[in-house]
Amino acid sequence: MKRAKNIIDLDLQLTHGTIVVGSDIHIPFQDALAVKSFINYCAAKQPEVIVLNGDIIDMFMLSKFTKGEGRNPLEEITEARELLESIRAVCPKSLIYYVIGNHETRLERYVLNKAPELASLIEDVFTILKVSDFKVRGCASLTVNDNLVFKHGTLLGNKSGLSAIKEMENAYMSGCSGHTHRLCKYIARKSGKKFFWIETGCLCDLNPEYMVLPNWQQGFAVVQLKNGKVEHSKIVEIEKGKILE
Repeated sequence: MKRAKNIIDLDLQLTHGTIVVGSDIHIPFQDALAVKSFINYCAAKQPEVIVLNGDIIDMFMLSKFTKGEGRNPLEEITEARELLESIRAVCPKSLIYYVIGNHETRLERYVLNKAPELASLIEDVFTILKVSDFKVRGCASLTVNDNLVFKHGTLLGNKSGLSAIKEMENAYMSGCSGHTHRLCKYIARKSGKKFFWIETGCLCDLNPEYMVLPNWQQGFAVVQLKNGKVEHSKIVEIEKGKILE
């Protein structure tokens, strides 16, 4: 079995270009209008790089928190492949990276906890999704030009920005993370150098059946590079299916 811990970090050198970063779609709990807005934005901008920054699938039935009837993991996998196909169709030349999130590891953890004897029969999540069919590269994280990192994130705060502060302090570089379902851009200057970190929000339903009115915001991030350095970075908010810019 290819373990999630063996899904590697990737590096990319990019001199000029746009990077669009979306995360936390949580198929099958996606917000169809928010996802459509994200795809339409990518189609219009034709970014050099698209980063799907984790928790694209939910693996709801494999959660230790699951109560009652849920979704079949195979249905989620099928929908995720349809999503990748849709993005690739409108952005044929973009480099697309899929960063693993905590929900992508649910299948592996479920097998290891419930039936470790079968672990050797299970492939890693990116092999199961067959992301290579869409020229998508799965990874643990993506670092661009050695000073800009995209990761799903593990360091949480209970308000927008607190996770960004923790992740930036831990990485000591600029970057983007998901996981919190909140939107925020945090900026700091250390030793005369400017750093930023963006929490990229989510593209899932803001009122899913397993939560009651959570403090989440829909959106994604855009980072513009020039001469190998970040020229501009921003959050893009989505409200009721419409991009607010």
